[in-house]
Amino acid sequence: MAPLRSGVEQRIPLLHKLISCPHCLCFWLSLAGSALLSHTALEAGCALLLGWRGGYYFNRLFDRLAGDDSTEPKGPRQCGACNAPYEQNFLERQGHYFCSQSCWFDYLKNQRLSKRPVFDTDELFTRQEVYPVSVKTINPTQAKELLDSDKAYTYIDVRSMPEYEVAHPAGSLNIPIMHKESMGMIPNSDFVYVVEKHFARDAKLLLGCQMGGRSQRAAEALVAAGFKDVSNVMGGFGGARDQSGNVVEKGWAELGLPVEQGISEGTDYPSLSQE
Repeated sequence: MAPLRSGVEQRIPLLHKLISCPHCLCFWLSLAGSALLSHTALEAGCALLLGWRGGYYFNRLFDRLAGDDSTEPKGPRQCGACNAPYEQNFLERQGHYFCSQSCWFDYLKNQRLSKRPVFDTDELFTRQEVYPVSVKTINPTQAKELLDSDKAYTYIDVRSMPEYEVAHPAGSLNIPIMHKESMGMIPNSDFVYVVEKHFARDAKLLLGCQMGGRSQRAAEALVAAGFKDVSNVMGGFGGARDQSGNVVEKGWAELGLPVEQGISEGTDYPSLSQE
C-alpha cells in the first residue's frame, strides 16, 4: 500500500490529497452520493451540505478524541509579532497567537517568500512575491516631512545616473535600478547588492524615481531581500501622470521642494558601488 500511495503522490498530487485528507474525501463522497441518489436539485444540495459538513465535524471530533486537535495553534503562548503574554481573546492565525489585527498584519509583512531576481532573462522587471502593504506608498511632501523629522530616513533616487546628475532631491543618494545607455535602459543587476552594502535590514528607506514606477519595483526587490521599512515615493521627481497625460501626483520638483544639481562624491553611484 505504501508504494501505491507514494506513486500517487508523485504522479497525481490532487488524487493524493483526495485520499489523504478526510475532509476532502467527505466532500467528494457527498457530491457523488447526492448526484446519484437525489431526485431534485434541492435534495442534492441538502445531501451535499449534510454529508460534507457532517463528515467535516465528525473528523474534527475524531481528531480531538485521538488527541490530535489540528485546529489548536501549536506556536508559543504569546503574540507572534510583539511577544505580548497570551490572553483568552487572542486571535489564532496560521498556528500562532496574535493580540490584535495590527500584529497579525505585521507578522504577514515580515513573511518573505522566495526571493526572485530583480530582472528576468528578457531583462524585464520580475514581480516579487511580497505582502502588499510591506511597501508603504507616500507622496513627495510626506517624504520631505519624514526626512526633516527623522534623520534615520534616507532618500534613494533609483533613476539613472544622467537623470540624477541633471537634478535630484537634495541630500538623496543615487543607486539606479536601471542604467541609461545609448540603446536604451538596461537593468542594474547590482542594485540590491549595493543597497545591502550600505544599509542594514531595518534601515528607513525612501525610494523615488521619475514618476513612481521604477521605485515601486525597486522597493519590492528590497522587501524580498529582507528590508523591513521601505517606502515608495509616488510621483517621484517629475510627477505621476495618467494615460492622458494629466498629473495625478505632483513630483518633487513641481512641489518646489529642495533640489540639487550635479553629483558629489559619496552620494553618486560610482562612489556607492565601489568595493
